[in-house]
Amino acid sequence: MSSNASSRGNPAIGDIIRSVVVIGAVVVALYGIGQLFTSDPETNVKTVDYVSVVEQARPAATFALAAPTGLPQGWRATSARFQENGWHLGVLTDTDDYVGLEQLRGTNERAVDRFAQDSKSVGTADVAGQVWNVRSGPDGRWTYLRNEDGLTTLVNTSASRAVLEDYIASLSTS
Repeated sequence: MSSNASSRGNPAIGDIIRSVVVIGAVVVALYGIGQLFTSDPETNVKTVDYVSVVEQARPAATFALAAPTGLPQGWRATSARFQENGWHLGVLTDTDDYVGLEQLRGTNERAVDRFAQDSKSVGTADVAGQVWNVRSGPDGRWTYLRNEDGLTTLVNTSASRAVLEDYIASLSTS
């Protein structure tokens, strides 16, 4: 037998350490390369020109279409849709909280079923001279809604009530 015995099956601690270092370096390099090709999700949010949608929709609307007179600095509209019996405007605040405005023909219950499931009524609030039903939902979501002449207006958010009430106060139908 030769005195140069193979260490296969029983590696020395130095061999183990070298292998771990090489594998670690490969993992770190792959992570770094992945970061170069990964975009920030915030930059992928597409914005829409809701003002032009409102200008086109108001003459065709059979209801008083509500929209903010302007958005605060850093806010951006991400969706705006008008249909014969409904209107939707989705915006993100400067802190990336969502605010959704829905107007649709029908009852408050129908609107809650569609846009504020699992929310609970917590009373009313007077915002800009109008009484709104207030609902609290999962994950701290707030929903304000009112029905006038068969048109339900619902506004919900992941932001605070104060932010939501300021947004509602900015809504105009003209």
